Amino acid sequence: MVGNNISILLTVLIGVGLSILTISSIPFLGLTESFSQTTETQSKSSSSLHITKHSSNSYALSSGSSHIGSFDTTYNILGSVSSIKESKDLITSTIINDYDKSPFIGYVIVQKGKSSDSSKSLGLANPFADKTTINEKIKSEIQKSIDSTNKINTKEAVIKCDFGMEISKWNCITHGLIG
Repeated sequence: MVGNNISILLTVLIGVGLSILTISSIPFLGLTESFSQTTETQSKSSSSLHITKHSSNSYALSSGSSHIGSFDTTYNILGSVSSIKESKDLITSTIINDYDKSPFIGYVIVQKGKSSDSSKSLGLANPFADKTTINEKIKSEIQKSIDSTNKINTKEAVIKCDFGMEISKWNCITHGLIG
């Protein structure tokens, strides 16, 4: 009888332990999934794609406080023209997802004299671009540059996207690489 009680107790403890293990592993699995985007076209490609990011920013310190100065983010997309075209949507979503996590997303200025707020209200106009406007601009610039790869006569290309403080000055430029 004591042996059966110990057996039942061990079964309960093992069950509780597995439940705790399962619950504690859920965030880890979610984190892993968020960094593992793949497409079917990538496995068909003979060349891999690389996206690099370079960000810079400055702060102005005065009267005991800190203010955001200037900031700039540059993405470089490097790979074969065919791989770039095949991965158009994945490239776009990867960069949008990354930029959405930027601490400066709320400080992107709409073209001077314009506002991202379409409603007419009393007071000062909002000088900052909203997230939807930012994401649409990123998508538009990347997709235009990928479409422009049709005009280059090389197998490899680099697309350089500059996303600075003023959304109206954002652009992506495509260059063919010799090789």
